Amino acid sequence: MEFQERRAAARVPAHLPIKYFYRPANGAATTTYTVDLSETGARVEALDELPLGAAIAFLVIADSNQVMDVRGQIMRVEPTPEPRAPAPYRIGVRFTQISETDRTLLTQVLERLKKN
Repeated sequence: MEFQERRAAARVPAHLPIKYFYRPANGAATTTYTVDLSETGARVEALDELPLGAAIAFLVIADSNQVMDVRGQIMRVEPTPEPRAPAPYRIGVRFTQISETDRTLLTQVLERLKKN
């Protein structure tokens, strides 16, 4: 059986620091890392099992210390496959809002990651 990719853009492995904000949590930012990244979404480490469909905001810190401000929707939640991973969950996020400036930076970051 052939696997059919549903994503609009291929993901690239990326270990970039992020801070995510989820409401109705206490409003504090959670600091963690991306697992992979694309122009339309990301998979990120999560400390909590967040609900599917929920809105999430996060700041992605690029390797040049530039910050991308992104809004998204949680599309997938799964336990981390590695037993000693720093975060117990991985969430798949589809980007729903990103400024043109941050989208340009995202494209540049993805190009650098693809070369490595």
